[in-house]
Amino acid sequence: MCCSAYVSRRFAGIAVTLCAGAAPLAAQVPAMPGMHHDAHQSVSAKNRREIDTVAKSVASLGTKPAAASAGFQAKFGWIPTMGEHWVSMRLMTSGRQTNRAEPSQLMFSKIGGKDSLVGAAYGYVTADNDKVRPSLFDGSPPWHEHPDLAPPGLTLVMLHVWFVPSPDGPFAGTNPNLPFWALGLDAPDAVRMRETAFSALVRRASLALAEVADTTSIFPQLKQRPEVGPVIAARRDTVRTLIPELQAAQRTHDAARWDRAAKKAAAQWDGMKTTYVASARTTSGRERIERFVGLLLGQHPE
Repeated sequence: MCCSAYVSRRFAGIAVTLCAGAAPLAAQVPAMPGMHHDAHQSVSAKNRREIDTVAKSVASLGTKPAAASAGFQAKFGWIPTMGEHWVSMRLMTSGRQTNRAEPSQLMFSKIGGKDSLVGAAYGYVTADNDKVRPSLFDGSPPWHEHPDLAPPGLTLVMLHVWFVPSPDGPFAGTNPNLPFWALGLDAPDAVRMRETAFSALVRRASLALAEVADTTSIFPQLKQRPEVGPVIAARRDTVRTLIPELQAAQRTHDAARWDRAAKKAAAQWDGMKTTYVASARTTSGRERIERFVGLLLGQHPE
């Protein structure tokens, strides 16, 4: 099977196995008063200009119908901390990407109840021992790899570019803000996200919220098992009761109340993860679950 066909097939299959203008969009992003989460503050002025250029280059593709008309196709469902990837297979299979203005993928996620273009991505397949990456942006931000999406001996390398604030910066592989925005919540404080404990808490709470924002976004096939589905559904119900608590904490700028609700949400995710892992019937299945959860939490191999 040729590389192009393999990648296309794998992109379509992973959704079954595991899972759906810059300035105007920035204005839609909820922001908690008194809390700062402008991830772009840590990048160079040149980076900001480059990111703006990319956003403008794909602004005409800012809706899913427009993306489809331009040859992009949804290859995944909504992945909680990565959004919904729309892929141009023509660009994905055209070799090493060197044109910053022509990303091979678009990333959509809901903000304020509306499907929004939150970022773009570059990707191509190369030999697994090829460690040279195109330098598309100032400072050469690192690409990440998905060897499981390529034939043996090859790997899929990718670089994300976020048009919305991301606590790990605009080139991070994941963005834990997305599930918060999908539920109409504000993003967590990016200044506190520099603290290891708070960051870990937010990422776990983010996945709990994702289970409510889209009940099919994480391991939909596992949820069909009788020992998994009811447990996850009950924990989702608990998470739903925490959303008003987070909203109230936002309104009153009560960080302690927000933390308490986030910790309860994170604990629900811990229980969900335990249930998913326990349902694995083989060692390799358990490893796949752990690996995917790691990706959702931002543990991309480089």
